[in-house]
Amino acid sequence: MLADERRFRIAELLSRHRTVSASELKEALGVTAATIRRDLADLERQGLLVRSHGGAVSKSSTTNFQPSYDTQGRANRDEKQAIAAEAAKMILDGDTVFLEGSTTVSEVAPFLQHYNRLTVVTNSPLIVCQLQRYPGVNVICTGGELQRDLFYLSGAWALRSLSETRVDKAFLGVSGIDPSYGMSTASHAEAAIKKAIIKSAKACIALADHSKFGKQGFAYVGPVAELTTLITDLGTAATDLQAIKNLGVSVIVAGAKPLQARTTPLAKAEEAAFSS
Repeated sequence: MLADERRFRIAELLSRHRTVSASELKEALGVTAATIRRDLADLERQGLLVRSHGGAVSKSSTTNFQPSYDTQGRANRDEKQAIAAEAAKMILDGDTVFLEGSTTVSEVAPFLQHYNRLTVVTNSPLIVCQLQRYPGVNVICTGGELQRDLFYLSGAWALRSLSETRVDKAFLGVSGIDPSYGMSTASHAEAAIKKAIIKSAKACIALADHSKFGKQGFAYVGPVAELTTLITDLGTAATDLQAIKNLGVSVIVAGAKPLQARTTPLAKAEEAAFSS
């Protein structure tokens, strides 16, 4: 596990429990006490926590905590690929779909290599780079202002494009999903895009691994009942799944075993696109 991913996991634990001990972190992450001390020191410099005797206490609100795209992409990668594989099964030749620029939704793109007469609208430059290789996929990009750390297009141009678009199915990610509170994310810019995506789609499918449940992000997106389907993994609590089903949302639980996409993973496509 790389340092960025470890620190993301530590921040996630603090977002849930407010305090965490060094021994708990050592066991959860499978690293030495010295590594934990270095990670906590780095997160303290970032202003996310205060080290205490034997552990750490969250210093600031985690509702607007937004790790980098690379860090998010590495977290729970096997679960995200399993979720993406289930999402791809919902797409049919001839569909018009929206793939939002979240790390989980981005994992859907490699599964679309052999589709025909498929139109994909996206606000992700990385998804555009992946899909331009597939002759049976017509690709439309929303345009907009690039959020550099997230490779995510948002802003007025992206919103205008979405307001003039109607798709059969939209696939989006969320930073937080709570059956009673609703869906949320770390910034108002992302929340505005997600709201527009929901309005543009006949069917709206959220992709969320188990770490997203029970969280409330800074910016509210909407009630969970606005979704048609939720796809998650085996790590999500049965009580959360039942609460979402009670709202009339169809739930699909993907297996957590790593799955091979129909072509090279998106990470390799990203490397090829930006190294050329």
